[in-house]
Amino acid sequence: MRNFLSAALIAFATIAASHASAQTCLRPKWTECISFPNGGRHTGVSPYGKPLQMEVPAGAEICVSNEWEIRAETYAQFSRNGRPWPDRDWEVDVDTFCFYKN
Repeated sequence: MRNFLSAALIAFATIAASHASAQTCLRPKWTECISFPNGGRHTGVSPYGKPLQMEVPAGAEICVSNEWEIRAETYAQFSRNGRPWPDRDWEVDVDTFCFYKN
């Protein structure tokens, strides 16, 4: 019984630790912002179908500054401190982008 209880406790601790380290996909809507006090990561798919990824610097606040449609697909552009982030040509499909906090 003691061995069974120990094994169950170890299994529970392992499951809890794996869920604690899982990151949540954050997907703000148009005009919404997310703060990244410890930095993070941004992923998405470009209008050309290319997977994109960008590191978000610590202390940044990233906003969805624009959404627009191409060929029945909607894309988002972002800003930081009122300026395009990471640049004005960066855009990702609104159904595929995610932000992850560190």
